[in-house]
Amino acid sequence: MIIYLILVGIIFGLVSVAVSSMVENYLVDQYLKSAQKNANSTAVQIAPYLSDSDATSMYNIVVSNGNDMGGRLLVLNGSGIVQTDSFSSLNGIKLNEREVNDVLYGQNSSSYGFHLIDDSATGDSFWSVYYTSSIIHNGDIIGVVLYSSSIKDVVRATSALQSQTLIIFILACGVIIISSMLSTNWITNPINKLTEVAVKISSGDLSQRANIKGKGEIAELGQTFDMMCDKIQNVDKQRSEFVSDASHELKTPLASMKILVESLLYQDNVPEEVYKEFLSDINGEIDRLSSLITDLLLLSKMDSDIMTINLETVDLSALVNKCVEALRPIAQTRNITLSTNLEGGLDIECDPLKLRQALNNLVENAIKYTQDNGHVRINSKRHGTEVAIQIEDDGIGMSAEHLQHIFERFYRVDKARSRETGGTGLGLHIVRRIALMHGGRVEVESEEGRGSKFTLILPIIQVHEE
Repeated sequence: MIIYLILVGIIFGLVSVAVSSMVENYLVDQYLKSAQKNANSTAVQIAPYLSDSDATSMYNIVVSNGNDMGGRLLVLNGSGIVQTDSFSSLNGIKLNEREVNDVLYGQNSSSYGFHLIDDSATGDSFWSVYYTSSIIHNGDIIGVVLYSSSIKDVVRATSALQSQTLIIFILACGVIIISSMLSTNWITNPINKLTEVAVKISSGDLSQRANIKGKGEIAELGQTFDMMCDKIQNVDKQRSEFVSDASHELKTPLASMKILVESLLYQDNVPEEVYKEFLSDINGEIDRLSSLITDLLLLSKMDSDIMTINLETVDLSALVNKCVEALRPIAQTRNITLSTNLEGGLDIECDPLKLRQALNNLVENAIKYTQDNGHVRINSKRHGTEVAIQIEDDGIGMSAEHLQHIFERFYRVDKARSRETGGTGLGLHIVRRIALMHGGRVEVESEEGRGSKFTLILPIIQVHEE
């Protein structure tokens, strides 16, 4: 603020000096033109009388013209001696002023200059202009007319202008200070509020919002800040839910194993077949725990952006067939039919391992949630520059209320059944993340009691003839 006012003061000062100088120069120039006109006019009138040495006529002329002009007129002969003075005080005195000598001994027909005059009556000093004009008779310079006049009016006008400029400057500074204070508060208040909210958020209170209303850059910044806060709070909420869900999912198989182990520890003479059954259950819980930890580590890598994908050009139908053949034995144990109808000749750029994992999750889910003797169909079809891989089953399906949550972490339609089938609740979330990593997407259609259809859509880089 202080620096701003200093700059304004310097600018106003420079403007004041420039304006005062321009006005002063203009007034002086007008004054000189008037003096030139008066001196030249008097020189023409005086010429014949100076030639005839008619002192009376010359005196009458200089007194009359001097009164009309508001100044003093002197007539000097060719030697620079005053012949007539309208003030009658310098008669017979030789003047050696520069302006007189410029006309008598120089090449100039006129000359002017400024002189500081001491007023003996008042004791003050003032500036006066001397203007000389040659008196010519029969082509010869026979004398000089000297016109002198005070330029107090010019000085007074310039001083008045400077005073007015100073008043304007003070008023302008007052207006600037007031407007600056108002505008500063208008600008800094939202910024201070943003700072205050940011400090509270950094302290852990994620519910704080700036709530800056209005239009303009500051309001837009505040709204963007609030949007960022919403996302931070949402991420923190997701993190808390993730930790809670993960802890619960990890605790469940551990609790089951603890119960089984304690049953073996605190029972005597347990039959061998019971030991084997319990150990088999413990082994299953260990597999489930291992699968959950593997999925959690994979998600952690995805969330931290440290996971990279190793892109290769692969034949899509070959990759899908490998996945289906690997899972066929699992389907056969429940007499579930796996059928494929794949469009050949489609090359995609992908990370084969990760895409295989996504396909495994989708096909394995379809098998898990299909009743014995059911049917799972895997189809692929090209649509423009994309290929859609459809995994459709005739299993239990799900209602519409679950579809918008099905890709969320740890979300299960039927938690009891999911745990029975060994599900971690992370498979579909991983599928969506892998699809996004490849520039694709995953969609779902389902109807309760009539099965589900998941569609993995990926970009095609090449179509070739088989």
